[in-house]
Amino acid sequence: MEYANYESLNLEELRSQNTHFSPKPPFQHQVEAFKKLSSTFDLDSKTPRSGLLVLPTGAGKTFTAVKWSCDHVIPKNIKILWLAPSFYLLDQAFSTFRENARDISHSKKTLNIRRVSSNPSHAKASSIQLTDDIVIMTIQTAISNLHPDALDGLGNKVGTAFRKFIEHSKETGLFVIVDEAHHSPAYGCRNLLIGEKGLRELVRNSNILGLTATPTYTDKAKRGWLRKIFTDGVIYQADKETLITQGILARPNYIEVSTGIDMEVDDKLYDRLVKQHKDLPESIIEILADNKHRNNFIVNSYVSKKDTYGKTIIFADRWFQCEHIKNKLVEKGIKADAIYSHIDADPGSADARNKRKEDDNKRILDNFKSDKLDVLINVRMLTEGVDVPNLQTVFITRQTTSSILMTQMIGRALRGKKAGGSSEANVILFFDDWKRLIDWVDPIDGGTKPDPVKPDKGENYPLEYISIRLIEELSKSIENDGVYPIEYKKIFPVGWYKTEIVYADSDNNNDSMEPFTEFVMVYEHTQSKFEAFISSITDPKLLKLLDEWSKEYLDDEWMQPKVKEWIDKYFDDETDDIGRRLSSDLIKIVRHIAQDNLHSTPPYHSFEEREIYDLDKIAHELINFSNPQLNNYVKQEFSKAGMLWETFYKTPNRLLIALQLVINKIITDGDSSKAPTSTSTSTSTSPPKRNNRVRELIEGEKEKVKMRDGYACLCCGVNTEGKLHIDHIKPFSMGGETSVENSQTLCVICNRCKGKNEIDFRCKTTKLSDPKNLDLSFRTESQYSVRTLTRIINLFYHCKAVDKIEWDRSTRGYSIYLHPGNNCKWLLKHKVELLKYVQDKLGRQANNIEVTTNVAKRAIANLGQAILN
Repeated sequence: MEYANYESLNLEELRSQNTHFSPKPPFQHQVEAFKKLSSTFDLDSKTPRSGLLVLPTGAGKTFTAVKWSCDHVIPKNIKILWLAPSFYLLDQAFSTFRENARDISHSKKTLNIRRVSSNPSHAKASSIQLTDDIVIMTIQTAISNLHPDALDGLGNKVGTAFRKFIEHSKETGLFVIVDEAHHSPAYGCRNLLIGEKGLRELVRNSNILGLTATPTYTDKAKRGWLRKIFTDGVIYQADKETLITQGILARPNYIEVSTGIDMEVDDKLYDRLVKQHKDLPESIIEILADNKHRNNFIVNSYVSKKDTYGKTIIFADRWFQCEHIKNKLVEKGIKADAIYSHIDADPGSADARNKRKEDDNKRILDNFKSDKLDVLINVRMLTEGVDVPNLQTVFITRQTTSSILMTQMIGRALRGKKAGGSSEANVILFFDDWKRLIDWVDPIDGGTKPDPVKPDKGENYPLEYISIRLIEELSKSIENDGVYPIEYKKIFPVGWYKTEIVYADSDNNNDSMEPFTEFVMVYEHTQSKFEAFISSITDPKLLKLLDEWSKEYLDDEWMQPKVKEWIDKYFDDETDDIGRRLSSDLIKIVRHIAQDNLHSTPPYHSFEEREIYDLDKIAHELINFSNPQLNNYVKQEFSKAGMLWETFYKTPNRLLIALQLVINKIITDGDSSKAPTSTSTSTSTSPPKRNNRVRELIEGEKEKVKMRDGYACLCCGVNTEGKLHIDHIKPFSMGGETSVENSQTLCVICNRCKGKNEIDFRCKTTKLSDPKNLDLSFRTESQYSVRTLTRIINLFYHCKAVDKIEWDRSTRGYSIYLHPGNNCKWLLKHKVELLKYVQDKLGRQANNIEVTTNVAKRAIANLGQAILN
């Protein structure tokens, strides 16, 4: 399971070892992918090709690319360069090539494979030889070794082993495979591939294959770069929902579990996690791994639900943590064992290195595969693509900033029944209570299903950011005996910018390049300041400046002087630096814009429900409440369905303290005259009735609306009874009444897309006198193309204009049928951009879009019947 970093395989010997060996048959989607790859890449041609293979996580991207390469590329003695953005991904590719090597054509006698990165457990770039057939390396290592800045003793540029390998491949041919290819538009990677001195320029006939689960970007510029790198577009794409239906993939069920452990974050750790975007340092991992209370909590979490969780892999961080969890599980009657081969987590310990031999690991893993064990604990070992039949659950025992590591761990659970797994997979995510805002990876991002008992965060709804900021300010006030003023209008955001940035790790032992989606909170008093700042840095005269900021790695000492200038010019350091994030927030915005080829601004999202949670307003109404009454009020608020108090404040006590602090501030400021009259002797446990109108229907009225609307979203048609929102047709903020008549059912996405517009989706004919612009910026559900198109078109017509949408596989086109009274020409004017949207965002290779009304369809059908008669 663990191999050397260089192997020279005698293929004839491998073939003769087991003549009865039968390779694992590929799934149908993989067979289809093989055909598409073969028809795209003509390896005998001088014309280079480049395209994307799109398979969801768990659907076998690595196996598909390796198997096809073994059948078609390697037998022609074409060199293979496999690139990945993180060293975690190298091991899986290395082992997959090794496992499939015996199936290579008999014309090939030997195969030399080398994996290269700056990680101590991998080979160095200087070890690369011209005789290597396959070099598997991180993108960062490739960048630094293709055109090094180093000079030799004579002042000449050093010729690296990697550069010599690339030059040599002009004779043999070069096939480049890029894992996680949706990140290839990043500055360093795109220049490595297609820059003036990139691989395509050095080896003119080289082919490039990108592997990804997400082939599109919300960012137009990055989509443009993706097309420039992969000129043949998507070669083959498998649909995630289809693979789940077929039983090839499992449907993930994410469950977040709090350990209850409080973790302090000093400035040094904060800089590492937030500014440098590194993962937790070994010292902190050691603390977590050695915490017996925490480990026992993990044990008890499994034992309490062992029948639900079933066969489980637990990802731990240290060999001694594995042993502790294993022993505790065995004590409780659970059949458990542990494997750990990556002892580089504790390189100085001879005890750790000698604790487990490879034969022990193989025996234990075989026992787990054959159902002799219920639980297997490991140290990252099983992120490498090991097949484990009947796996039902994975435990991820700590948070991480590495999206790639998180994806690898979750991927172990996503094999469906046909792949030896189960129809549903439990992903148990343990999290600690960190005292400052850290950009942990959100495993639920990307259209997967969250735990149904949690509020639906949505793609652009960073509630955790809001929560930790509130708690930071609350803690600051408590530490200052309540003297520090809390003004919730100033610390509760009005919205946020969503930034997407690719960062390179500067740690020489851990070279990687990972994307991060991060949010910049915007407040009432900073909104106009951010707008002015963004307007200034997008001035065309500053494009050269922005180019300097586009690189994946930037030294903090280089950035800070410029950031300080911006803060001094556009912001107030004392009032605007909420949560001590202003400096890093400006860096995020600038780097997002700089890495975007069109220099467009990051998308802004407003928090429309903010007023509901304004403690300044609520405190005025509760100012005469006694402590017991306040306690009861907080309990009621926490128990209300659909409210986000628990999400923001985590515990009722924190909300209670926050309310008391605001009430004290009102009294201290002498502002209590605005409060409604009440007596402290009142026995009521509810707050006084507010002067404003009722905002929410009672439960019986909500059920009536849902029943009337068929328990489905009236805009896109999705039937998600448990997730439906009751929407005001005429918004409450615009004077709309809260009544059954002024209400409709919408899913969470359609409700946000509708925003503050007055749109009645019960009406099938548009009330617009003139067409409006077609908005294609709404959230895309690529696996549900018809639903997404229905949403876009109904919002375009401001009614339920769509009768139905049909996809014709034979013509590869959409037929859109509108209800009578909706002008088809309005939509047909946008046919080109809509078709482009379908191709780029929905991943459909559509050739045409037809728009007609259902009346026209019936007329044609009647005419045809008349001709037949």
